[in-house]
Amino acid sequence: MGLSGLQSLITDIESQPGWQARRQFSQVVDYWPKAVGYVVARQTKPASIQRHVLYVTVANASWVQTLTLERRRVLHQLNRLLALPLEDIRFSSAKWHDKPVRITQPDSDWVKNHPSYMGPTGAPRQAKIQGTAAPDQAKTPEEAYALWVTRKKMQQKSQETCPECQCACPPGEIARWTMCALCIVKTWK
Repeated sequence: MGLSGLQSLITDIESQPGWQARRQFSQVVDYWPKAVGYVVARQTKPASIQRHVLYVTVANASWVQTLTLERRRVLHQLNRLLALPLEDIRFSSAKWHDKPVRITQPDSDWVKNHPSYMGPTGAPRQAKIQGTAAPDQAKTPEEAYALWVTRKKMQQKSQETCPECQCACPPGEIARWTMCALCIVKTWK
């Protein structure tokens, strides 16, 4: 009896029906955010696949109703990504608090540059300030606050001034109301 290679052993194991179902469920979990969008993915968790039907737990009954009405579209989107297509999807809020599946949205540049962005280590990340690279992570809350203050001052230099209160405000507010949001709210009362 000769020794077979590890790759052939793994291939033999993965070709068994039980492993194919696990691989399909793993694919569903991986592709779920792409199929439904990241907002919906945060309110839903694929739970299991039984007889080619995907069972999904949902945060509440209103999501169940909405997704049940959209299930054909979601099924079409998901089947485009999967190797083995599913026949249907069932939504339920019954087991929402069991075994969470973490689905994260990829961080875009504007999210990473926000002063409150928490990196993978949990510390606020710092981005470039006035063309010089700041340290990658603040070591203390005081450093994070100092970075935030510096960013706010830089941001205010590029903003317009409200004619009422003389404070810096986003240009969209001046264009819309001819004053900042705080001043316009005061006029509405």
